[in-house]
Amino acid sequence: MPENKDYYKILGVSKSASQDEIKKAYRELALKYHPDVNKGSKEAEEKFKEINEAYAVLGDPEKRKQYDAYGPEQFSRAYTTDEIFRNFDFGNIFKDLGINIGFGPSGFGEEGFGDVNDIFDSFFGVQGRRRSNTGQSILHSIEITLSEAANGTNKNITLRHVKKCPNCNGTGAEPGAKLIKCKTCNGTGSVKSTRRTFFGVMQTISVCPTCNGSGKVYDKVCHVCNGKGGIVATENITLQIPPGVTDGMRLRLKGMGDYGKDGSGDLFVEVHIQKDKTFERVNDDLHVKVDIPFYTAILGGNVEVPTLGGSRILQIPPGTAHGTEITIRGEGIRNFRSGAKGNEVVKINVVIPKNLSAEERDLIEKFRDLNEKRGEGKRHFGIF
Repeated sequence: MPENKDYYKILGVSKSASQDEIKKAYRELALKYHPDVNKGSKEAEEKFKEINEAYAVLGDPEKRKQYDAYGPEQFSRAYTTDEIFRNFDFGNIFKDLGINIGFGPSGFGEEGFGDVNDIFDSFFGVQGRRRSNTGQSILHSIEITLSEAANGTNKNITLRHVKKCPNCNGTGAEPGAKLIKCKTCNGTGSVKSTRRTFFGVMQTISVCPTCNGSGKVYDKVCHVCNGKGGIVATENITLQIPPGVTDGMRLRLKGMGDYGKDGSGDLFVEVHIQKDKTFERVNDDLHVKVDIPFYTAILGGNVEVPTLGGSRILQIPPGTAHGTEITIRGEGIRNFRSGAKGNEVVKINVVIPKNLSAEERDLIEKFRDLNEKRGEGKRHFGIF
C-alpha cells in the first residue's frame, strides 16, 4: 500500500494545475532524475520512482478526482500500489514526453515489458511477487432532485459488472477438479528472464504467468467462466444516498465493482443534482426569490414563502426595499459531514403594478399629493 503522500507537492504543482501543467512538471522531473542521468545514485532512483507514482495518479483524470475527493491519507488507505499503476503505460508515456535516454524500440530495452507487473519486477525491485487478481472498480452516474439531496433517498440502479461465477464459486476450476504441478515453472511458481532495461542488463525472477506464483494449476477449468472465476451479469442494487450530498460527489460502495480472485473492485456512484425551478443552492444555503406587492413593502405584513419542508409565513418589516434579503435560520440543507443545517435566504422582489384601475390610480395620486404637501414629494423611495 502506498504511503500517505502529497502528489502535488512531489511534482511541484498547485492543486488547480491543468493536466498540461502536470505533464510538463513531470517531464522536467523525469529528465532530471532519470537513472541514466544519475548513474549509481540511489537518491535519484527513489525520487524517480516517487514522481512516477505521483504522475500515475495526477496524470489520470479519474484517479486525480478520487485523490482530490479523499485526500492523501484516505487515498493511501483505499488504493494499493497495484491499483495506482493499473493502466499506467511507462513505454508510451515516456515516448510521448520525448524521454528516450537509453531506451530500445519499445521504450524499455529491446525486449520491452509485457505489462505493469514487469515494470514492478525490474523497475521497482519487487521480484517474484504474486500478481494480484483484483477486480476493476466501476464508475456509475445518477441524477437526483434537490429535495432528495437535502433529505436523503434510496435509488435503484442497474449495474452490469463481473460477478463471482456461481459454478466454480470464483475459483476458476470445474467442481471436483484436482490441483496438479504447473508445467511452465515446474512447480516453483517463478520463472527467470534476462532483459535490457534503462538500469542495464538485468536478470529477474518473476511470477509464473500460468499459475500466478502458486506452482499448481487445476486439471480442469470451469466451463462457465473459462477459468476466470467471474462472469458478466446484470444486477439491481438499492443505493442509500445520505442527506447533504453535493453535485459531483462520489459515493463509494466497497467490493461492489468487478469480481477478482484476490478481491472485488469498488463501485463509485457519482451524484448529479438536477437544477431546481424554485431554489438555488449555495453550499448548504438555499436562495429563493419571493414577489410581494408594493403596499406590503411599504406597510409591512405577512407573505407565504416556499421551503423544502413546505410553505411558511414570513413577516415583512415596514419599509422593506426591493432586493432586501431576509434569512430564515435552519431552513437550508444539512451538511454532509457535520450535520449542521444551512439557512434559507429570501430575496424580496417588490412588484409594481403596470395596469391600474381608475380607483387605484386615484388613491396613489392622493398618496403622492399628501407627501408633496408635507414636502416629501421629492424624497427617494427605494422600492420605486
